[in-house]
Amino acid sequence: MNPASERPLRIGVNTLFLIPREVGGTEIYVRSILPALREVAPSLSFVVFTNRENHDSFGDYPRRRIPVHATSRPCRILAEQTLLPLAARRAGIDVLYSPGYTAPAWAPCPQVVTLHDTQFLDYPEDIPWLARRAQRVLVGCAARRANAITTVSRFSAGRIRECLGAPMDKIFVAHSSLSGVFAQPQPCIMKKPFLLYVANTYPHKNARRLVEAFAMIADRIPHDLILVGQPREGEPPPHPRVRRLHYIDYLELAGLFQGADALVFPSLYEGFGRPIVEAMEAGTRVIAARTGSAPEIGGAAATYFDGMNVEAIAHAMLEVLQETPETRAAHIEEGRRWARRYTWQECARQTLAAFRHAMEKAPGRAAPRSPVS
Repeated sequence: MNPASERPLRIGVNTLFLIPREVGGTEIYVRSILPALREVAPSLSFVVFTNRENHDSFGDYPRRRIPVHATSRPCRILAEQTLLPLAARRAGIDVLYSPGYTAPAWAPCPQVVTLHDTQFLDYPEDIPWLARRAQRVLVGCAARRANAITTVSRFSAGRIRECLGAPMDKIFVAHSSLSGVFAQPQPCIMKKPFLLYVANTYPHKNARRLVEAFAMIADRIPHDLILVGQPREGEPPPHPRVRRLHYIDYLELAGLFQGADALVFPSLYEGFGRPIVEAMEAGTRVIAARTGSAPEIGGAAATYFDGMNVEAIAHAMLEVLQETPETRAAHIEEGRRWARRYTWQECARQTLAAFRHAMEKAPGRAAPRSPVS
């Protein structure tokens, strides 16, 4: 049979977890990977399985709404395990792709799931007990049942293997990537000079040690410290030169990156660490904790410190602020060059490789009707 005469491979995309503006980097990942997949594999067709909150935001794709409010986590989980597989069967899906950690325990086709990290296991104190128990069951099931797994860094791939027992031959590293927005000049909404921190203040994000370190050197520098994100359990105590911003527009965030003298990223755990490469794309000096995926994602363009040591954080900030203009410019140019390696097209190619693997390894499945290329 001539493959060209057959219908395109049909990919179902599970977005039941996605509440617009509530799931952070995972939402950016989903909304960016879909057009990149269209670009690198035009023969693919998609059906996006949506919830009541996000259905209208996927208007560029064929959609099937699952009648559930994702704001109710128990209802969303139940719908994902029962209604979604039935909808996938009715839609004639060839591969069900779940880019938000969880997936059905059973599906009528091969499955690919994206596990961005294992934070719920590595930093369980950030998550309420019941949600943590549910996450362990659901993510563990997804890791076992999926025919292929994608993740956003080699660091996360190693943790998925160690914590969830997934074999490395079914894990594909599809780095989160950049849109180019941060390279485009934007106005800065804050008075300069300032240092920038971008993260919700969960305990592992380490904002308290950062503010302690800033307080140690505040009388030696003219900078304010700007915290961008929502206050959480790790919120630091107030300081007269620490400013807090909550929800801001994406372009305003780009302007903040471009206006900052440095991004200080003290997080003790990151599956990817998007602010690191966003800052590099913006032409901003990066200082980060030497933990998690940060050294992998930031490469030699960033300066690293021991995130558990307040004095080390303070020293790193002073060291970077006292660099010569030539040294600073060299780091910034290396950061821009390094950031260009993170493209959604490359992420899409690795995801396509996971689709191929899933089709090939699914027990009792025939070869794909149209090749994934």
